[in-house]
Amino acid sequence: MQLLLLLLAAVLVAAEPAAAISTMPMELYFSPGELARIAGYGEEPVSTVVVSGQVACELCLCPGSDLLTFELPGAKVEVACETEGPNTQANSVFTATDEFGNFTFHLPSRLHATPSLENACVVKVLQLPPDSACGLRHRPAASYRIRPSSSLSSSADGFRAYTAGVIRLQHGGTPSGECVQVEDRVDK
Repeated sequence: MQLLLLLLAAVLVAAEPAAAISTMPMELYFSPGELARIAGYGEEPVSTVVVSGQVACELCLCPGSDLLTFELPGAKVEVACETEGPNTQANSVFTATDEFGNFTFHLPSRLHATPSLENACVVKVLQLPPDSACGLRHRPAASYRIRPSSSLSSSADGFRAYTAGVIRLQHGGTPSGECVQVEDRVDK
């Protein structure tokens, strides 16, 4: 009987360090970089979310004239996402359009898990180049919805693509409805 008690005591003593080790925090075993990698953060992104589009200007010189459309390079554009939390600035990303009026945002990882991204995020044109014929007067701070891009297979290999399409701003003069659309001229 004493041998059995002695054996049981030895097992309990041997089990205590194992139990203590299993409850020790991971910080004792891994470096901060390894912890970040395990959690899915760091240099290697777990997923990629891209929002793209183009900013263009529609110009109608006079009623009955052709509607001219040209790209707007250098326009300041924002993607703003509604998420839970008080810091709305952290939920916005800014860029400028390239020489063809195109923009592409790579959303930060903190926004990747936003549910229904197409409903939570919008694109806004904040500022146009000073020499632009178009203006933001007609729709200041207008929001443009994003939608999943059909040109790329969304969700493949952690890659999701969204587009705002072509954002068409107008010159403040003649309304574009009074101009001859290129499609109208070709069809006749």
